[in-house]
Amino acid sequence: MPKLRFSVDSALLSELGEKLVESVHLALLELVKNAYDADATHVLVKMILQDGDYEIHVIDNGVGMTLDDVKRYWMRIATTNKADDDTSGLFGRRKSGSKGIGRFSCRRLGSRLSLRTTAQLANGQYETSRLTISWDDYSPGSDVDKIECEGNSTRSSTGEMGTELEITGGKPDEWTQGGWRVLKRRLMLLVSNRGTRRKGYRNDPGFNVSLESPGFEEAEVVDQREQLMDAGWGRLTLKVDSRGKAHWELVAKRIGRKQLIMSERYPDICGTTADIAILPDKKSQFRDPKAVSIIDLRPALEEWGGVHVRVRGIRVYPFGERRDDWLLIDRDRGIRKGSIDYEPIAALAARLRGVEPTRALLNMLSARSYVGEVNAESPAGLFEMKASREGFVGEGGIEALRKVIRVGIDWSTVYRDSYLRREEQEEARDARKQFETVVATPTRPQHVIEDAVDYVQKEVRHIAAQLPLEQRREVVSGITKAISAVRETTKVNRDELQHLRLVASTSSLLLIFSHEVKSLLGLLDEYEMRLAAFARQLTGRSASQAKDMQESFRSTKQRFLDLLKMTSLFSVESRDAEPTKLNLATRAKNAVKCFQLITGKYGIDVDLSGIPNSLQVGPMLEAELYSLLLNALSNSIKSVIARGYDKHIAIRAQRVSSGIQMNVLDTGVGVPDDCEELFDPFIADPEGTFYRRLKKCLNPEDSYIVGTGSGLGLSIVREIVEAHDGTVGFAEEFDNWQANLEVVMP
Repeated sequence: MPKLRFSVDSALLSELGEKLVESVHLALLELVKNAYDADATHVLVKMILQDGDYEIHVIDNGVGMTLDDVKRYWMRIATTNKADDDTSGLFGRRKSGSKGIGRFSCRRLGSRLSLRTTAQLANGQYETSRLTISWDDYSPGSDVDKIECEGNSTRSSTGEMGTELEITGGKPDEWTQGGWRVLKRRLMLLVSNRGTRRKGYRNDPGFNVSLESPGFEEAEVVDQREQLMDAGWGRLTLKVDSRGKAHWELVAKRIGRKQLIMSERYPDICGTTADIAILPDKKSQFRDPKAVSIIDLRPALEEWGGVHVRVRGIRVYPFGERRDDWLLIDRDRGIRKGSIDYEPIAALAARLRGVEPTRALLNMLSARSYVGEVNAESPAGLFEMKASREGFVGEGGIEALRKVIRVGIDWSTVYRDSYLRREEQEEARDARKQFETVVATPTRPQHVIEDAVDYVQKEVRHIAAQLPLEQRREVVSGITKAISAVRETTKVNRDELQHLRLVASTSSLLLIFSHEVKSLLGLLDEYEMRLAAFARQLTGRSASQAKDMQESFRSTKQRFLDLLKMTSLFSVESRDAEPTKLNLATRAKNAVKCFQLITGKYGIDVDLSGIPNSLQVGPMLEAELYSLLLNALSNSIKSVIARGYDKHIAIRAQRVSSGIQMNVLDTGVGVPDDCEELFDPFIADPEGTFYRRLKKCLNPEDSYIVGTGSGLGLSIVREIVEAHDGTVGFAEEFDNWQANLEVVMP
């Protein structure tokens, strides 16, 4: 019987290309993985799409292939070389592929392939091999091993290792925006390699991918690592200037751009910089959730996360390695440390709504979730690496470096804690809207708990009616007790919230009162000095009377000083006050009088003629209405002062179908496009320009009257209005007005 052998039909190549590589995007990903396995540190993927045709270039700086490698591995179908040797030869990377499908990825992407690859031979020479494959030559019915490809190789004493693939003849309609985004997300796993070392191999400097696709998506080269750094919740950057001042900047989701200048100086680390991405493992917290796959990111962070240290561009170990905790982040998380050591940040935490200063660090992420580098510099030469690059000689600068970097991370953690609190509030609003859909009835925010309890009670009674009598009584009794506890707790919380709102509403009144008292104290000082000069010219009884008057002035001054201390400690007790109907025009006039000193000094015209004398609002507490008016007026006054000219403010009110509508108009600097952010607590100046302009136009002592920019004013206004089932927001401007704050109260 004759010997038989298998042969391979060329149709197999097409089958493998279609079956093993599901899409063109995954095919391109396989080619980038091949570059990673070849110890490349950078890959450029260029996709040129024009007039319905496209070509793809994949260019890497890896170790390349010799002609023998091309013959033995690349041209051999389903080779096992990666399975037999699963680590790369130069950096010891774990290879990402093992099926030998790289060339089928090329077949999936186009009908023609040009390969150029350069490798260094054992004798030191460089061998460059070129190969051209037309996949159409491998037609069904022909034997794969009978078809020849054009190729050649040359050798030289100089050269640069690497591989370039040029693919043409593909199908442009297979490329989609969604698939392109999937490709970029999957690449994140590879570009997360920011450098490491493995025993027995050279130090791995890391891996990066640049994407260039003119005519398809981005016209410029997109740095995948930069995209990863910008995708997360936030990005921290540091610059220690020539005076040793540490300047931090945070750009984060819903926080915007914040800056911090540390009060201490660090002259020994002048010139040090840092760039750190904050990458939580929740996609919803990312600024660009489409840029990364959390499934891919989690193992990447475990492998490559951490803050590395470099000196003159050289990576210093073990800083940022998997088991290294040089910033003591995981240590503090392990002991559940909540308080902040750096006083200015602790003070910030105390000011941010919803943040507890003693628990502010409990939401700090793990050390692996802070991804970036510190480039350490020292005029004093403190960062001298050991010969082994295992740390520094003496490590004199590490303590200062650790303190500065931890301040930045703690600072960002406080803002992230504030962000999480705001997210929880929004989730509560969404839950209320979903509940309204279930019950098919609008629910007022302050009554959502009561309405939900009523709904649950009704549903439980309905279900319990199907139970035997004894079980029914037990279920109904249990749910009644639970509902009673919820209602009592809600009532207490509501009363406390009202009290806190009233306490907060007194802040503007206390500031105005404090300013007036300080002005009076200044007058008393002036009169006392005049009286003393006059007394020196008197004798006898007249001199004695003048001295008595001096003492009276001193006594009065002391009483006012004591009163100022009292007002800084206590607020108005308004628990027993009852909501009532209030005349709006009267209260508006009184509110304007509170600012009379500053409106007169700066030539600000306030027009109240648009408020009908008979118009009433409420029922509401008088302190609430004054707080609403004072905070709204304060914002408008600051705005027109910051503009510097044409200083006009008007309050208009009218009855509309939904209640009483009040508009506070001004000719100030206007509001940003995303004006909704102005109502968030402590977001006083989202664009970071308003208060710089105001400071130039406002006398420092007058800031006591209009406030110092805490970002609470409009937040308090919204809370008061929504507590009365009203609405507030910035409406469209008209005529010459630059801002139009519109309040509607039922």
